Amino acid sequence: MAVEEDITFLPSRLNREATVYGGMTVSEFGISAVIGFAFGLIIGLLLWVLTGFWLLIPALAMLLCILTVLVGKGIVAKMKRGKPEAYLNRLIEFKLDNLLSGGRFIDRDGFWATRRQRGK
Repeated sequence: MAVEEDITFLPSRLNREATVYGGMTVSEFGISAVIGFAFGLIIGLLLWVLTGFWLLIPALAMLLCILTVLVGKGIVAKMKRGKPEAYLNRLIEFKLDNLLSGGRFIDRDGFWATRRQRGK
């Protein structure tokens, strides 16, 4: 005998991206790590050209990768505070779309009114 049961609630965390470190999701953690690694790589390459010591390249890349993740968790937490769950991801997508002139998003300048206006 099969008993049909309905789900009385839908958990709000069901489709939410998992938090992996310091309040950052996997994508935010990855973006922070890649930015730090890229800056460390560039600085390491410049110092290698100046000093000739090639070990500065991987050392600075990894050091800045770790530092941007450690500092980035506080910045990301501050940016996400009081916002909807996917706010930061959509903001990053919107900024990248504007930078690359993709036109994927509808952009509207102006104010939205939620009150009725009295007719003249």
